[in-house]
Amino acid sequence: MHRSMDSDKCKVVGSVSDWQGWCAASQPDILQVCDWVELRVDALSTDVTPEQLLNGPRPACPVLLTVRHESEGGCRAMSQQERVALAHKLLPLATALDWETAQLAEAQELVAAAKAAGVTVIASNHDFDKTPALEILQQREVHARSLGADVVKFAYRLHTAEDMMVGVELLRRATGPMAVMGMGALGAVSRLVYAQHGSCLVYGYLGTTPTAPGQWSAALCKQALANLTPLV
Repeated sequence: MHRSMDSDKCKVVGSVSDWQGWCAASQPDILQVCDWVELRVDALSTDVTPEQLLNGPRPACPVLLTVRHESEGGCRAMSQQERVALAHKLLPLATALDWETAQLAEAQELVAAAKAAGVTVIASNHDFDKTPALEILQQREVHARSLGADVVKFAYRLHTAEDMMVGVELLRRATGPMAVMGMGALGAVSRLVYAQHGSCLVYGYLGTTPTAPGQWSAALCKQALANLTPLV
């Protein structure tokens, strides 16, 4: 199993959902808080234009570009065509691009453009109600990789400790870089457990507003991971 994209260290991703947070991420001390900055384009005010993002301050660390689909937690209703066009415009900002596995087949030109630019493609899967069966998650991993995913990401709601162990087994059987995180009451602790078992990314928020249920602040994630020993 490949544990990470370029090292054995789990990357802490700090999510930004407003212009103020994006500007703050350009400060050098951002690296004390997170390793990557996720730009949640769908969560930004529509007053923030692609040109403003491209010509304004840039974070002092790698950028993960996300234009989340509404059905998987996106904050803005956009057609697939609008999302793809927006991602194409903002691709020069990105070290990595997050796109939903369910929408990946319709975005193959974007995937090709990302790969040509050396941008890592992350295929994400979200279930806000339950933890899918291990076999279903494995099938989604195979499907995502067949569509060009470099990293496969799973986020799902945990109800029991048994649910949490599904992710541990999923990571054990992963065929390439994978990120796994839980949502809900067990979400916070699951992010550390999965990081110990090989999840290559752990997400936290920058500022005061979480971008997903069960999410820690990025700074707290980074502090906690510094005190953990990987188990794989």
